[in-house]
Amino acid sequence: MYKKLMTICLIVGAIILFALPALSGEFHPGIEQIKKRGKIVIAMTKADQPPFFMVNKKGELDGLDVRMAKDIARELGVAVEFNRTAKTFDDVVELIVRKEADVAISKLSKTMKRAEKVLFTRPYIVLRKGLLVNRLKMAQADADDDPIEFIVHMKGEIGVIASSSYVGFAHRMFPEATIKEFSTWDDVISALLDGPILAAFYDELEIKKIIRMRPSMLIDVQTVIFKDAKDPIAMAVSWDNTHLLFWLNEYLETRNFDLDADKLLSKYSKIFSSGDKQGAEKE
Repeated sequence: MYKKLMTICLIVGAIILFALPALSGEFHPGIEQIKKRGKIVIAMTKADQPPFFMVNKKGELDGLDVRMAKDIARELGVAVEFNRTAKTFDDVVELIVRKEADVAISKLSKTMKRAEKVLFTRPYIVLRKGLLVNRLKMAQADADDDPIEFIVHMKGEIGVIASSSYVGFAHRMFPEATIKEFSTWDDVISALLDGPILAAFYDELEIKKIIRMRPSMLIDVQTVIFKDAKDPIAMAVSWDNTHLLFWLNEYLETRNFDLDADKLLSKYSKIFSSGDKQGAEKE
Protein backbone atom coordinates (compact mmCIF):
# COMPACT_ATOMS: atom_id res chain seq x y z
CA MET A 1 0.00 0.00 0.00
CA TYR A 2 2.82 2.36 0.98
CA LYS A 3 4.76 1.61 -2.20
CA LYS A 4 1.64 2.12 -4.29
CA LEU A 5 1.02 5.49 -2.62
CA MET A 6 4.64 6.54 -3.17
CA THR A 7 4.41 5.54 -6.82
CA ILE A 8 1.27 7.66 -7.28
CA CYS A 9 2.96 10.63 -5.57
CA LEU A 10 6.01 10.30 -7.82
CA ILE A 11 3.84 10.17 -10.94
CA VAL A 12 1.80 13.21 -9.86
CA GLY A 13 4.98 15.09 -8.98
CA ALA A 14 6.50 14.29 -12.35
CA ILE A 15 3.37 15.52 -14.13
CA ILE A 16 3.44 18.79 -12.21
CA LEU A 17 7.17 19.20 -12.81
CA PHE A 18 6.90 18.77 -16.57
CA ALA A 19 3.73 20.88 -16.76
CA LEU A 20 5.49 23.88 -15.26
CA PRO A 21 7.87 25.97 -17.41
CA ALA A 22 11.51 25.48 -16.63
CA LEU A 23 12.80 28.47 -14.73
CA SER A 24 16.42 29.06 -15.67
CA GLY A 25 16.77 32.23 -13.65
CA GLU A 26 15.14 34.68 -11.33
CA PHE A 27 12.15 35.39 -13.58
CA HIS A 28 9.51 33.45 -15.48
CA PRO A 29 10.77 32.62 -19.03
CA GLY A 30 8.24 35.01 -20.58
CA ILE A 31 9.74 37.88 -18.60
CA GLU A 32 13.32 36.60 -18.44
CA GLN A 33 13.80 36.49 -22.21
CA ILE A 34 12.77 40.14 -22.44
CA LYS A 35 15.17 41.15 -19.67
CA LYS A 36 18.06 39.14 -21.16
CA ARG A 37 17.41 40.70 -24.55
CA GLY A 38 17.39 44.12 -22.94
CA LYS A 39 14.33 45.30 -24.85
CA ILE A 40 10.64 44.61 -25.31
CA VAL A 41 9.34 44.49 -28.89
CA ILE A 42 5.95 46.10 -29.46
CA ALA A 43 3.84 45.22 -32.52
CA MET A 44 2.07 48.20 -34.09
CA THR A 45 0.63 48.91 -37.53
CA LYS A 46 2.68 50.76 -40.12
CA ALA A 47 -0.10 53.30 -40.59
CA ASP A 48 -0.57 55.89 -37.84
CA GLN A 49 -3.71 55.74 -35.72
CA PRO A 50 -3.86 59.03 -33.79
CA PRO A 51 -4.34 59.60 -30.92
CA PHE A 52 -3.22 56.04 -30.14
CA PHE A 53 0.03 56.28 -32.10
CA MET A 54 1.46 58.52 -34.79
CA VAL A 55 4.58 60.42 -35.77
CA ASN A 56 4.17 63.99 -34.51
CA LYS A 57 5.41 67.23 -36.04
CA LYS A 58 8.80 66.69 -34.37
CA GLY A 59 9.19 63.37 -36.14
CA GLU A 60 8.70 61.43 -32.89
CA LEU A 61 6.37 58.50 -32.34
CA ASP A 62 3.76 59.54 -29.77
CA GLY A 63 0.27 58.77 -28.54
CA LEU A 64 -1.49 56.72 -25.88
CA ASP A 65 -0.17 53.33 -27.03
CA VAL A 66 3.37 54.65 -27.46
CA ARG A 67 3.49 56.20 -23.99
CA MET A 68 2.03 53.05 -22.47
CA ALA A 69 4.62 50.87 -24.24
CA LYS A 70 7.46 53.07 -23.01
CA ASP A 71 6.08 52.99 -19.47
CA ILE A 72 5.87 49.19 -19.57
CA ALA A 73 9.48 49.04 -20.74
CA ARG A 74 10.55 51.30 -17.86
CA GLU A 75 8.77 49.05 -15.38
CA LEU A 76 10.62 46.03 -16.78
CA GLY A 77 13.92 47.91 -16.85
CA VAL A 78 14.47 47.43 -20.59
CA ALA A 79 14.44 49.47 -23.80
CA VAL A 80 11.47 49.50 -26.17
CA GLU A 81 11.45 48.68 -29.88
CA PHE A 82 8.45 49.15 -32.17
CA ASN A 83 7.85 46.64 -34.94
CA ARG A 84 5.67 48.50 -37.44
CA THR A 85 5.85 46.11 -40.38
CA ALA A 86 2.17 45.14 -40.09
CA LYS A 87 -0.05 46.60 -42.81
CA THR A 88 -3.30 45.70 -41.03
CA PHE A 89 -4.37 44.93 -37.50
CA ASP A 90 -4.76 41.27 -38.38
CA ASP A 91 -1.10 41.41 -39.42
CA VAL A 92 -0.28 42.74 -35.94
CA VAL A 93 -1.84 39.61 -34.47
CA GLU A 94 0.25 37.45 -36.79
CA LEU A 95 3.44 39.16 -35.56
CA ILE A 96 2.53 37.96 -32.07
CA VAL A 97 1.64 34.47 -33.32
CA ARG A 98 5.05 34.20 -35.04
CA LYS A 99 6.70 35.65 -31.91
CA GLU A 100 8.28 38.49 -33.88
CA ALA A 101 7.05 40.83 -31.13
CA ASP A 102 6.35 40.42 -27.42
CA VAL A 103 3.23 42.53 -27.07
CA ALA A 104 0.72 44.05 -29.49
CA ILE A 105 -0.21 47.57 -28.42
CA SER A 106 -1.88 48.93 -31.52
CA LYS A 107 -5.47 50.08 -30.92
CA LEU A 108 -6.27 46.40 -31.28
CA SER A 109 -9.89 45.30 -31.00
CA LYS A 110 -10.42 42.31 -28.74
CA THR A 111 -12.41 39.83 -30.84
CA MET A 112 -13.31 36.15 -30.51
CA LYS A 113 -11.62 35.36 -33.82
CA ARG A 114 -8.34 36.88 -32.71
CA ALA A 115 -8.62 35.24 -29.31
CA GLU A 116 -8.28 31.90 -31.11
CA LYS A 117 -4.65 32.84 -31.82
CA VAL A 118 -3.46 35.13 -29.01
CA LEU A 119 -4.18 36.04 -25.41
CA PHE A 120 -5.73 39.43 -24.68
CA THR A 121 -5.32 41.57 -21.60
CA ARG A 122 -8.26 43.32 -19.99
CA PRO A 123 -9.30 46.33 -22.13
CA TYR A 124 -7.59 49.64 -21.40
CA ILE A 125 -10.33 51.55 -23.20
CA VAL A 126 -13.78 50.51 -24.44
CA LEU A 127 -15.15 52.36 -27.45
CA ARG A 128 -18.62 52.25 -28.93
CA LYS A 129 -19.40 51.46 -32.54
CA GLY A 130 -20.86 54.15 -34.76
CA LEU A 131 -22.06 55.16 -38.21
CA LEU A 132 -21.81 58.14 -40.48
CA VAL A 133 -24.88 58.08 -42.75
CA ASN A 134 -25.26 59.99 -46.01
CA ARG A 135 -28.27 62.28 -45.36
CA LEU A 136 -29.33 62.53 -49.02
CA LYS A 137 -29.25 58.78 -49.65
CA MET A 138 -31.06 58.19 -46.36
CA ALA A 139 -33.81 60.65 -47.37
CA GLN A 140 -34.11 59.04 -50.80
CA ALA A 141 -34.43 55.54 -49.32
CA ASP A 142 -37.95 55.99 -47.91
CA ALA A 143 -39.38 59.20 -46.49
CA ASP A 144 -41.91 57.28 -44.41
CA ASP A 145 -39.37 55.03 -42.69
CA ASP A 146 -38.76 55.49 -38.98
CA PRO A 147 -35.09 56.63 -38.65
CA ILE A 148 -34.31 54.03 -35.96
CA GLU A 149 -35.89 51.22 -37.97
CA PHE A 150 -34.01 52.45 -41.03
CA ILE A 151 -30.66 52.17 -39.22
CA VAL A 152 -31.39 48.82 -37.57
CA HIS A 153 -32.59 47.25 -40.83
CA MET A 154 -30.23 49.09 -43.14
CA LYS A 155 -30.18 47.55 -46.62
CA GLY A 156 -27.78 49.81 -48.50
CA GLU A 157 -24.00 49.65 -48.87
CA ILE A 158 -21.95 50.17 -45.71
CA GLY A 159 -18.27 51.00 -46.02
CA VAL A 160 -15.65 49.51 -43.68
CA ILE A 161 -11.88 49.14 -43.66
CA ALA A 162 -10.68 45.90 -45.22
CA SER A 163 -9.06 43.27 -42.97
CA SER A 164 -10.39 45.01 -39.88
CA SER A 165 -12.58 43.85 -37.03
CA TYR A 166 -15.32 46.06 -38.43
CA VAL A 167 -15.86 43.75 -41.38
CA GLY A 168 -17.15 41.07 -39.02
CA PHE A 169 -18.89 43.60 -36.79
CA ALA A 170 -20.78 44.99 -39.80
CA HIS A 171 -21.96 41.60 -41.04
CA ARG A 172 -23.33 40.77 -37.59
CA MET A 173 -24.97 44.13 -36.90
CA PHE A 174 -26.35 44.78 -40.40
CA PRO A 175 -27.20 41.39 -41.95
CA GLU A 176 -29.46 42.97 -44.56
CA ALA A 177 -26.83 45.45 -45.79
CA THR A 178 -24.09 45.03 -48.37
CA ILE A 179 -20.67 45.41 -46.74
CA LYS A 180 -18.11 47.10 -48.94
CA GLU A 181 -14.43 47.06 -47.95
CA PHE A 182 -11.96 49.89 -48.57
CA SER A 183 -8.20 50.16 -48.04
CA THR A 184 -8.32 53.10 -45.62
CA TRP A 185 -10.76 55.15 -43.53
CA ASP A 186 -10.10 58.10 -45.85
CA ASP A 187 -11.30 55.96 -48.77
CA VAL A 188 -14.45 55.06 -46.83
CA ILE A 189 -15.18 58.74 -46.10
CA SER A 190 -14.61 59.73 -49.73
CA ALA A 191 -17.05 57.07 -50.89
CA LEU A 192 -19.59 58.25 -48.32
CA LEU A 193 -19.42 61.90 -49.36
CA ASP A 194 -19.35 61.14 -53.09
CA GLY A 195 -22.41 58.92 -52.82
CA PRO A 196 -21.42 55.33 -53.73
CA ILE A 197 -22.13 54.08 -50.19
CA LEU A 198 -24.93 54.84 -47.76
CA ALA A 199 -22.95 54.72 -44.52
CA ALA A 200 -19.47 54.47 -43.02
CA PHE A 201 -19.02 52.12 -40.04
CA TYR A 202 -16.26 52.49 -37.46
CA ASP A 203 -15.66 53.24 -33.78
CA GLU A 204 -16.97 56.39 -32.10
CA LEU A 205 -13.49 57.83 -31.67
CA GLU A 206 -12.77 57.85 -35.39
CA ILE A 207 -16.20 59.27 -36.10
CA LYS A 208 -15.86 62.05 -33.51
CA LYS A 209 -12.32 62.73 -34.62
CA ILE A 210 -13.19 63.28 -38.27
CA ILE A 211 -16.15 65.49 -37.34
CA ARG A 212 -13.82 67.61 -35.17
CA MET A 213 -11.39 67.91 -38.05
CA ARG A 214 -14.06 68.46 -40.73
CA PRO A 215 -17.17 69.92 -39.02
CA SER A 216 -18.69 70.95 -42.36
CA MET A 217 -19.34 67.24 -42.99
CA LEU A 218 -22.35 67.44 -40.68
CA ILE A 219 -24.24 69.14 -43.50
CA ASP A 220 -24.01 65.95 -45.54
CA VAL A 221 -23.87 63.19 -42.94
CA GLN A 222 -25.76 62.05 -39.85
CA THR A 223 -23.79 60.56 -36.93
CA VAL A 224 -25.11 57.51 -35.07
CA ILE A 225 -23.42 56.09 -31.95
CA PHE A 226 -24.58 52.70 -30.66
CA LYS A 227 -24.49 52.84 -26.85
CA ASP A 228 -24.72 49.08 -26.39
CA ALA A 229 -22.32 48.06 -29.16
CA LYS A 230 -18.92 47.97 -27.46
CA ASP A 231 -15.45 47.69 -28.99
CA PRO A 232 -12.87 46.76 -26.30
CA ILE A 233 -9.29 47.76 -27.07
CA ALA A 234 -6.61 45.60 -25.44
CA MET A 235 -3.01 44.39 -25.60
CA ALA A 236 -2.18 40.91 -26.89
CA VAL A 237 0.58 38.38 -26.22
CA SER A 238 1.36 34.90 -27.55
CA TRP A 239 -0.91 32.08 -26.41
CA ASP A 240 1.81 30.48 -24.25
CA ASN A 241 3.02 33.61 -22.47
CA THR A 242 0.48 33.63 -19.65
CA HIS A 243 2.87 35.13 -17.09
CA LEU A 244 3.46 38.20 -19.26
CA LEU A 245 -0.31 38.43 -19.69
CA PHE A 246 -0.80 38.40 -15.90
CA TRP A 247 1.96 40.99 -15.50
CA LEU A 248 0.35 43.30 -18.07
CA ASN A 249 -3.02 42.97 -16.37
CA GLU A 250 -1.38 43.93 -13.08
CA TYR A 251 0.18 46.91 -14.87
CA LEU A 252 -3.23 48.03 -16.13
CA GLU A 253 -4.68 47.57 -12.66
CA THR A 254 -2.03 49.78 -11.04
CA ARG A 255 -2.34 52.48 -13.71
CA ASN A 256 -6.13 52.56 -13.31
CA PHE A 257 -6.96 53.76 -16.80
CA ASP A 258 -10.14 55.82 -16.88
CA LEU A 259 -10.55 56.72 -20.52
CA ASP A 260 -13.33 57.12 -23.05
CA ALA A 261 -13.34 58.54 -26.57
CA ASP A 262 -13.98 62.15 -25.50
CA LYS A 263 -11.29 62.14 -22.80
CA LEU A 264 -8.79 60.61 -25.18
CA LEU A 265 -9.50 63.11 -27.93
CA SER A 266 -9.17 66.02 -25.51
CA LYS A 267 -5.94 64.73 -23.99
CA TYR A 268 -4.23 64.12 -27.33
CA SER A 269 -5.95 66.79 -29.42
CA LYS A 270 -2.65 68.27 -30.60
CA ILE A 271 -1.57 64.92 -31.98
CA PHE A 272 -4.60 64.03 -34.09
CA SER A 273 -5.09 67.60 -35.31
CA SER A 274 -1.75 67.61 -37.12
CA GLY A 275 -3.55 66.75 -40.36
CA ASP A 276 -1.73 63.51 -41.11
CA LYS A 277 -3.58 60.97 -43.21
CA GLN A 278 -5.18 58.05 -41.43
CA GLY A 279 -4.15 54.53 -42.15
CA ALA A 280 -5.41 50.99 -42.05
CA GLU A 281 -8.05 49.73 -39.69
CA LYS A 282 -8.46 50.06 -36.08
CA GLU A 283 -9.21 47.14 -34.69
